[in-house]
Amino acid sequence: MPTHDVEAPHERPTRWIRIGSAVLAAQMLALGVPASVTPRWFFDWFPFGAGWVAAGGPYNAHLLSDLGYAYLALAVVLGWAAARPVRELSLTAAVASVVANTPHLLFHLAHAGALPTVDSVAENALLALTVVVGLAVLFAAYRLPARNATGQPDPDLPRERP
Repeated sequence: MPTHDVEAPHERPTRWIRIGSAVLAAQMLALGVPASVTPRWFFDWFPFGAGWVAAGGPYNAHLLSDLGYAYLALAVVLGWAAARPVRELSLTAAVASVVANTPHLLFHLAHAGALPTVDSVAENALLALTVVVGLAVLFAAYRLPARNATGQPDPDLPRERP
């Protein structure tokens, strides 16, 4: 009789945490590298010459560089969660992503008229996707078992969620 591999309860959320965290880390790198290394180019040309950043207000090299560094820091945390999807790290990375991306989305929704309609729809759809992926990672991480620093189940931490 053939046997079928049965996933452990934590394997499916772990897969989604790895994928979602890696996608969010890549997004943060795609923004963080050009914003921190070439803030003027990022302001004028991001993405692909469309000038979405320039539509939002006057150029400020200091602000854009700092934003780039913050995105790079978040990319590190999200990349770490993708590489090692343990509950506490994954929850922290997902919350940080949602906290960064939700107000970003809300700002752009409130200022949607600054861009042509096609660009505005594309920009807001991509930003909404980052919030949805962040929430998906958050919910998947919430389902992981709580572990202590040695990786063993920890009775002092909240129990695994169904």
